[in-house]
Amino acid sequence: MYKYFENEIDDVKAELVKMSIDIKKMISDSFIALKERDITKAEAVIKYDEVIDKIEIELEDKCTEIILRHHPLAKDLRFVIVALKMTNELERIADLTVNVSERAIEIADKEPLKPLYDISTMFDIINTMISDTVRAFTELNYEFAKKVILTDESINILRDKIYIEILEKYIKPNGAKAEVGLPLIFVAKHFERMGDHCVNIAEDIIYLVSSKVVKHHNEEF
Repeated sequence: MYKYFENEIDDVKAELVKMSIDIKKMISDSFIALKERDITKAEAVIKYDEVIDKIEIELEDKCTEIILRHHPLAKDLRFVIVALKMTNELERIADLTVNVSERAIEIADKEPLKPLYDISTMFDIINTMISDTVRAFTELNYEFAKKVILTDESINILRDKIYIEILEKYIKPNGAKAEVGLPLIFVAKHFERMGDHCVNIAEDIIYLVSSKVVKHHNEEF
């Protein structure tokens, strides 16, 4: 009986990995749409979110069925619950790629405000955070989960840097620049929120693996 449970858990893991790969592509495409002013690519990201929504529902149903069929206890139950929460967090990241794509469309026909160096760095960090999050989950790896949480501060610093630069250097001297500046500030915020969702997953994984509660950083690693 337990073998059937393990097989179903392996299926959930595989589907979550596939979901994360799809979402990483959505993040990449949303950033490319922003950088290259590619409305078609942005619209494709927005459309693909419907697929992610369906995957989320399917995974939620599968996890619920596992609980009802096998009545897992202790760590097995916690694992299924973490998988459920991870599904939801990944779907929210997909929603944020839609937001980035909408901002890309909004400014596609506007004169560029500045090079996107800092936003590009945020994009790279988020890609790594998602990869580390998925690996932490599939391998139940404490160190990768810890790395995700510790990386989040660099995303927050970049978000603040972008906000201050755009506001002080562009919008305050010339209010007309807000037409492009504000969407870029929102993009930075969207990427920062993606990082927060990765952290939420990583915190749950640490609890699953070690029973440590690190939400809100009330307990040291």
